[in-house]
Amino acid sequence: MNTSRWPHAFFAAAALYAMIGVSWGLAMSITKDHATYSAHAHLNLLGWISMALMGTFYALLGQTVANWIKLTNFVLSNIGVVCMISGLFMYLGQKGPASVYGPLLAIGALSVVGGFFLFGLTAVSTALRRPAAA
Repeated sequence: MNTSRWPHAFFAAAALYAMIGVSWGLAMSITKDHATYSAHAHLNLLGWISMALMGTFYALLGQTVANWIKLTNFVLSNIGVVCMISGLFMYLGQKGPASVYGPLLAIGALSVVGGFFLFGLTAVSTALRRPAAA
């Protein structure tokens, strides 16, 4: 039985990002201002979908993955989502100077890439050490 709470953390983050994403979409629709649609789409894909898929992996196949890997994956992915989406929102909506959104985008992008590479390596190494189902 899997006693890890990490899948719950990934699902909770995904749910939070989904609620923000649908609210943002509604706000764009009401105001008819779609200048930040790309940031909205990135939030839904990276925040909602990707976090939910990572949580699903850890719940179903990641029971043997070390907790420090799950923690690192969770932290990198969330820093990435928050920084990247904030930076994109500021850039696309022309709501801040490049001196602010530039570093946010850089930190966000590197964190997202780091989170995905860690997740990818974890998924592949888990697949390689698990015996094939008969």
